[in-house]
Amino acid sequence: MSKFHLPSPAWLLLALMAGVVSPAPARTWSSTDGRQLEGDYVSGTPDAVTVKLATGQTVVIPLNRLSEADQQWVAEQKPGPKVAGKPIEGPFGNLITGDWALSEFGGLPFALFAGKDMSSGQKLPLILALHGKSQNNDNGKQVSGWMKSFSKAENYTAHPCIIVAPLCYQPFGGTGGGWHDKPGEQALALVKALLKSLPIDSKRVYIIGHSMGGFGTCDLMARQPRLFAAGIPVSGFGDASETAQLQRKPLWLHHAADDKTVAVDGSRAMAKLLERSKPFKYTEYPTGGHGIPGMVFDDPKVRDWLFEQGLK
Repeated sequence: MSKFHLPSPAWLLLALMAGVVSPAPARTWSSTDGRQLEGDYVSGTPDAVTVKLATGQTVVIPLNRLSEADQQWVAEQKPGPKVAGKPIEGPFGNLITGDWALSEFGGLPFALFAGKDMSSGQKLPLILALHGKSQNNDNGKQVSGWMKSFSKAENYTAHPCIIVAPLCYQPFGGTGGGWHDKPGEQALALVKALLKSLPIDSKRVYIIGHSMGGFGTCDLMARQPRLFAAGIPVSGFGDASETAQLQRKPLWLHHAADDKTVAVDGSRAMAKLLERSKPFKYTEYPTGGHGIPGMVFDDPKVRDWLFEQGLK
């Protein structure tokens, strides 16, 4: 297979797939803005084409992002093979419903989302999503807001994944203790259990969080830098003791300048410590206060950046 040129994530929607395929010879694909990608044709639909790259990764490209010549070529091909795989079994198999499903692992309540058509023939990214400090003591409340950005139909189609959202404030009188405490340890154990049981791409495990969850994102990623491919802390930051572990990891920190709940100074200090780290990014919003996670995670550029990490 020929060497490929990685295109802009604006027109490349990634969906890792496994199984045995018999692709057609490699060809050069051209986007509407002239970028090129070389890879084997696997299959096509009225809306997209599946291409296998030299790395073995399989990508799904929307047809409306390809040149007219490529669109016509795809239309002339015979339907390609489907992804092989069996329905998901094991301890988490019953949670694969196409909706948020509630469960518990080792005393840690959590919610999990995955597409109902997911099979063992896939390898999907995993997102660990950490909620902020509140009076959450009922499992399910943690996914009532910004976490649903990733499970929206149009966003999930672009970036299929598995999302797990543990609950720090445990039911029946438990108070958690923060993500730096026992709930964080339990969350890490949950991620490792999911990796053993579900078809997850171990190179694309991500961690995101808001406020207390933003602090938790930095803390858990610093504790387990090999586990996570990238992190997005929002309105919460890491300290100097964590930067040594974080400086080599893709991390995109977000904060609003007018945040009255968690002062922006801490994020600015972290950005200063990591300013020479190439994988580190910092975005400061002039307004938005403490309620910016929806603004962050509804941004397709943020989601595209996240799902790019771990692909190389």
